[in-house]
Amino acid sequence: MNRHKQALLALSARRGIGVDVKPSLCLYNPREVFLALQTNPTITKWLRFIATKYEPPGGKVVLFYPCSALKPYDKSPSYRRLLRSLEQNQLRSKVHIITISEPFGLVPEEFYSNGFSWYDCPGLFKWWCLRHDEPYEEEYLEKSIELLSSHIAAFLLRIVKSPLRNSVIGFVRTMTSSFERRADHTHYRMLKNASKLAQLDFEILPRKNVVRKIVLERGRLAWDYYGVSHPMALSSLKNRIRSLSGRTPVFSS
Repeated sequence: MNRHKQALLALSARRGIGVDVKPSLCLYNPREVFLALQTNPTITKWLRFIATKYEPPGGKVVLFYPCSALKPYDKSPSYRRLLRSLEQNQLRSKVHIITISEPFGLVPEEFYSNGFSWYDCPGLFKWWCLRHDEPYEEEYLEKSIELLSSHIAAFLLRIVKSPLRNSVIGFVRTMTSSFERRADHTHYRMLKNASKLAQLDFEILPRKNVVRKIVLERGRLAWDYYGVSHPMALSSLKNRIRSLSGRTPVFSS
């Protein structure tokens, strides 16, 4: 193993809180991610499980929320802010959180402490590759997003047909603080592509007016740094969950 790889693994090791990050699940550029999606047995087995078998608990709002660099997710600042907001507003019991992640696609909350604490996958983000002198090949970015989207689409098709019935919200970074969308807004693109593949429409939030309000009132750094875990973003999510709770699932085809 060369020094460059050793240095990256040392970075990854610091992202685990009380856990050991597995080198085989540390993926540092788009080509590595795409190859792992096809050949790493831990990843491929999980993707099949999500696509073909996993069922969320019925009657709850399924909330797709971004993965965090720190693992486990629920120990990270962004998840602590989300959980605190849900609990303070008596909404925790109404929401089932599913993390959207590279390279695992979707990770439901009941699995957070069951094997999803030991990976690090920043390799689809252009800024990360440039900063750490890793090759950034857009061809493999697109292939990775396409593959992950297909598994998410299969999951969506199953839950919309399930008698358990769930409403769905995607709550991810939808744009930059300049109100632009980028190729490496992977979570937004995965959900958007999955909705097209499944021919199902669901909300992917926050909307531009919420992002604009954060930027205008708190500054660009507030959105760039906090993203969807900013208090103003979480307030908009709270209101939307309240409006959906107990209603017929929001899906259209």
